[in-house]
Amino acid sequence: MSGPGVTAGRTVAGNGARAGGKDDPLYQTPVGDADNHGQVVLQWSEFTLTPGGPPDVELTRGGPVGYPGIHVDSDVEVAPATVSVTLPSDRGLLFGTQTLADYQLTVQDPSGQTTPHMGKLSEDGATLVFSDVDLNLPGTAVMWVAVSAGHNAPLGATSLAFTVAGKPSPSTTVVVTPAYDVTPGGGPVTAERGGAPVYPGVEVRNNGSQAIPLQTVTAALPDALNMQFGTPDNPDHQLTVWDANHNTTVYMGNLSDDGQVLTFSHVDLGTPAAGSRSVMWVAVSASDATPPGATRVEFSVGDRLSPSTTINVI
Repeated sequence: MSGPGVTAGRTVAGNGARAGGKDDPLYQTPVGDADNHGQVVLQWSEFTLTPGGPPDVELTRGGPVGYPGIHVDSDVEVAPATVSVTLPSDRGLLFGTQTLADYQLTVQDPSGQTTPHMGKLSEDGATLVFSDVDLNLPGTAVMWVAVSAGHNAPLGATSLAFTVAGKPSPSTTVVVTPAYDVTPGGGPVTAERGGAPVYPGVEVRNNGSQAIPLQTVTAALPDALNMQFGTPDNPDHQLTVWDANHNTTVYMGNLSDDGQVLTFSHVDLGTPAAGSRSVMWVAVSASDATPPGATRVEFSVGDRLSPSTTINVI
């Protein structure tokens, strides 16, 4: 079997009243059997699709857009096609950003020229459809969309689903990264057994996120070391935040029944811009029964975890 655009065609002979090619997954019973019409199955590879990249597209939660896409390769001309792009389900990605939607597909043809195409958004907000997209093939074309990660987007790798004229391909790998990092804050502090409180804490750094929501913060004392928040005579259940603008805010916490964990709700991290930093701390003391040595308070800030400044008990 041959003809324009047909490669490696084959004709499968039947056997008596029984059609040939019944092992083909596209065969439909009883096509080709006695007294039935024959079947022509056309399978072709007019163009190939591959994910864009490397590198991966990194998206900071609540941050700016990135541009995942695909490559389209063909040795022949390809008619204008319908293209659809679907966000992964339950991954918290957006076309554009939370404040500025972007429903555009950009196509770079083999000559390097780019053409924007406006898409139609599905009712569920998950898919954009673009009609009559001319790839100007043969050669290699590249297409991409603008997406961002919401503040609650799960961390890790995912991808968008592109379809060109019914042919699917995943996009460039998209990696969602934290809106902020939490690390131990400052140098070690020294706590004397039975003495005054010290102030271990953590530092928070904005990774490029906008309008980070208020967070829940916890501070947990080390297990079985007989330490307390404040002192036995003067408990202190406060969290102090020193923000990027050098302003101090104090939050009152709720103490767990076992006295080991303080929880603070609706905490403003005080890091409004990319690269800005804040520091937060609590007051702790060592009792006469606390063994000497190095230890730490364990902080959680949202879903990020970090030990505090080192506490040297003497």
